[in-house]
Amino acid sequence: MTSKTIAQIRNEAAASLSPKRQQQWEQFLTPMPVAEQAVGLFTPTDDPVRILDLGSGSGILSAVTASRSASGSSVVAIEQDTELARASESSLRQVCDDVEVINKSVFDVLLDARFDRVILNPPYKKISPTVISTSGGGVKVTNLYTAFLVMAIQAMDDGGECVAIIPRSWMNGDYFKDFRKWMLNECSLDVLAVYGSRHEHFKDMNILQEIMLVKMSKRQQAEKVTVYAEASPVEPLEDQPHESVALKALLMGRDRIVRVRQQDPRLSGFKTMADQGLWVSTGKLVWFRNRDVLSDVEDPNGHPLYWSDNQNGMMTLHPVECDREQWVTEKADTRNIVLPAGSYCLVNRFSAKEQQRRIHASYLHSGVEFVADNKLNYVHQGTSRHTVPLDDRVARGLTLWLSSSIVDEWYRQVSGSTQVNATDLRQLPCPSKAQLAVLADSLPVDNDVSQSRIDETIGRLFSWVQAS
Repeated sequence: MTSKTIAQIRNEAAASLSPKRQQQWEQFLTPMPVAEQAVGLFTPTDDPVRILDLGSGSGILSAVTASRSASGSSVVAIEQDTELARASESSLRQVCDDVEVINKSVFDVLLDARFDRVILNPPYKKISPTVISTSGGGVKVTNLYTAFLVMAIQAMDDGGECVAIIPRSWMNGDYFKDFRKWMLNECSLDVLAVYGSRHEHFKDMNILQEIMLVKMSKRQQAEKVTVYAEASPVEPLEDQPHESVALKALLMGRDRIVRVRQQDPRLSGFKTMADQGLWVSTGKLVWFRNRDVLSDVEDPNGHPLYWSDNQNGMMTLHPVECDREQWVTEKADTRNIVLPAGSYCLVNRFSAKEQQRRIHASYLHSGVEFVADNKLNYVHQGTSRHTVPLDDRVARGLTLWLSSSIVDEWYRQVSGSTQVNATDLRQLPCPSKAQLAVLADSLPVDNDVSQSRIDETIGRLFSWVQAS
């Protein structure tokens, strides 16, 4: 069977998916260009291989793998959707004689560690934290795709290889910390290929997720990881820019955050924000639990309330005209949500890859106690249990630092999700408080200040560029 025919089966299966079923099972079938790139990551061999496809969908991934494998290879495909299981059977029977399609949930099948090639495009869906038992101990997973990956890694034989089409979100953040540590102890991370566009890879599936290819193998960690930081699905990966990097150069902190590029050497002399005594916390107001304290009018005994709507460039304004209440009543004093008066740097917890800056930081000086919504992070100099406002110059300098291009580049290397996590920000390289104060004296926190002026001022202050 030709790739065109396999693609036709996939396209017909995709067109037949009911929206309800697709949403329920997170079914996003792999297009042929992405399938060919994924399969192309496997190491060529003249020996027959045992292939496993977890959540096989139309069977396109295992069919392309089998079509490029030696005679005598075998395929096991697992798919819980009955109609898609039939599509998998149709695809696979054309390219392989030894085929078993199992119409069950992946988690209902007992798999032995006997496969040479494991390939998967798993569903992406948050789940309640669940511990999966493995030979290396239990591992906590928080998303279906990481649960599938645990099954895939366990199914590899010694020397086996696994290629997965997954979101970038596993590479950073608390939610995936346990999985990252377990995965990096269990196998070698060989290839990372991050798609530069969120729109090109699954055009007919309406996905805006930031997707990547990951190749792992059941062996000691390889000396180098091949990284495609801006991959495209429209041309062969081997023809695209890439670099080979030691894994340790991509890992960051005890949480083993994985970057897609080595850290800019200009940042190597800075400690992290946490090490500089700058703590990042999340706003304490969860609006739907505190509806009774929200107010459209100022309460003489209440407090101002800040949302991301109050961020205006590098400034924080109050009150503003928006659909959200701008005050809380005095009842809020009993809820442990009120923050001390003083100076802070606020950071929006959500941003998209397409935004000019992934980190939206704004300076706040409040002369009274206030409340911050939990869609905002706030930076202070206290601890997780005790909030202490920043020196005003430090708050202004930090806002400028977080608004710089070099910080934006750093964050894009670290984060592949729309969330700007407090845990990631704590790892961000940052000048000392004294240096931030000098930065604040060098440049006003003002929306009329251009990006180039911020970058040039920081460059001169830290000797990255010569003063003109």
